[in-house]
Amino acid sequence: MKTEEEVFEFESSIDGEGKIGVPGEVLRRLGAHAGSRVRVRLIPAVIAAALGRRNVTIDEVERIAALQLEPQANVISFLLSEGVLATGGGRHQRTKGRKK
Repeated sequence: MKTEEEVFEFESSIDGEGKIGVPGEVLRRLGAHAGSRVRVRLIPAVIAAALGRRNVTIDEVERIAALQLEPQANVISFLLSEGVLATGGGRHQRTKGRKK
């Protein structure tokens, strides 16, 4: 198995037994075989409904992720948090200086 930190990104489905299929090409490039230990990070292949209502597509998330060299999960978190402070109903606007 390769010792350097390589990342292989691919889409897969979870079967009825909870198993995830890994493409043979990924296994070959990774140098993995049955019984090999790997670290897995699961990210849903769908975007939040809140982003869908704002017409943000998964293609746009992927484009931003590639441009910013960020994982898609970080891009989605950022996009979901946009405007939260500006529209947070109970928050008071900060003012310069302290109250006396």
